[in-house]
Amino acid sequence: MPRIVSWNMSHWQKTAAQRREAWNYLRSLEVDFALLQETVPPTELHPQAHVYRPEGIDRNRRWGSAIVSFGDAIEPVLLAKSRHGKTAVNLHGTFSGSVAIAITKGGLTLVSLYTVMEQGYAITTLHKQLSDLTPLFDSPLGRRVVLAGDLNISTQFPEPDRSRHRNALERIGAFNMVDAFGIDRPPRQPLDGCPCEDRPCRHVQTQRHGRSKIPWQNDYFFVSKALVPKVKACIAVHEGYPWSLSDHSPILLEL
Repeated sequence: MPRIVSWNMSHWQKTAAQRREAWNYLRSLEVDFALLQETVPPTELHPQAHVYRPEGIDRNRRWGSAIVSFGDAIEPVLLAKSRHGKTAVNLHGTFSGSVAIAITKGGLTLVSLYTVMEQGYAITTLHKQLSDLTPLFDSPLGRRVVLAGDLNISTQFPEPDRSRHRNALERIGAFNMVDAFGIDRPPRQPLDGCPCEDRPCRHVQTQRHGRSKIPWQNDYFFVSKALVPKVKACIAVHEGYPWSLSDHSPILLEL
């Protein structure tokens, strides 16, 4: 079973040299698949080895979400026909470049998700994206899904955002998806300095914010319930990680 990384590469904030360094670092992780956000894949990647919309998120943000395979070819998924629908529908209706979906030869459906901040809200975008993705979860492609990305939400925020963000995470759970960090493999202690009220705390720091001392988590991995027994580990890569590459650390899922 594969090793999968999710990483916000912070493309828009970096120089060309820093971007090349980030891609070299990504290759050094020796993963099978990468679910990326805020990125532009290098031109040398084989067309069948990545899924990405070259127009990016919009004309001011020529970067977006991508899925990269470091082995077998992958196929893009643009449409899905749910058990309730008569025709296949578009899965990319909201900020189309913010979502990348691919199917692997092994039958995994991979979803890389970047929740765009719009008018100060990420939560509104996420709910729209989840509505777009509902037919996918209600189709045969929804049986073995790995969804990951920078959702820009967290139950670490104070109220009323805390309850609103928890509601969005629970909505993902309603699609038979499980928070891979919550599976607690390998076991870990509660996050030191976390302001959440969860008992037990299952947060993991995934972002280093220069203006805040809170160990923020806004990056997530979710897997279908059918994949939970196969989860060996879900960790944020901190040891040896050069934070100069991005203010988000990579998160690694081993199945």
